[in-house]
Amino acid sequence: MTVRKIASILTVIALMALVGCSSTPKGKELKSTVKFEILEHKGSVLGQETSPAWVEVYLDSGITGLEKLADFEDRYCFVGESSGQNLEAVKAWADNFEVATAIASSVSSRVESTFVGSASGTPEGTYGRYFEEIVKSSAEATYSGARKIDDWWVLARRYDPDDKGKYTDEYRVFILYTIEKDLLDEQVLNMIDAIANDGSATAEQQNAINKVKEILAAEGLK
Repeated sequence: MTVRKIASILTVIALMALVGCSSTPKGKELKSTVKFEILEHKGSVLGQETSPAWVEVYLDSGITGLEKLADFEDRYCFVGESSGQNLEAVKAWADNFEVATAIASSVSSRVESTFVGSASGTPEGTYGRYFEEIVKSSAEATYSGARKIDDWWVLARRYDPDDKGKYTDEYRVFILYTIEKDLLDEQVLNMIDAIANDGSATAEQQNAINKVKEILAAEGLK
């Protein structure tokens, strides 16, 4: 991926943010008022012209896109990102990235999505107290087996296309971790069992929880 491609994607992201918070009437075309130019990146010192494919895929289609790549088809992906004015500061952030916290947050969202998708009504009604407890526990748990794959940074200049003298330079860093799907699924299933198998679930609730476990065993986390 060329640095020009990254700059183009960053511009699109800025435009999407503008659309998301705009009250402009439907039908009116919105144009980005900012542009991005990549001044430097992690590979610049080696004369590298392209950035890793995963960076482009992540910026373009998020975690879902990453997990469709052949390299990660049997893994869950987690990406941390930060920005700052100082390169050493963003490098230090990457070196001290709390992957356990990032994974727990992502797993909690995935667990909640899986439960909501399998519920016949509201998840609270279908699963009773177990829904809230399992989602909460999944956010507080520590998951083992994550592996750092790569990190990448870019120095992006955000400028006014009508006046390139008006600009802001900012470093953006991305860090990619993965974990084997089977390994993480097993840890989540064990957590669900630990909460649900206390003998207080009704037959209906236990059937509903078993349905989620079957989905996880067959399809993994959403």
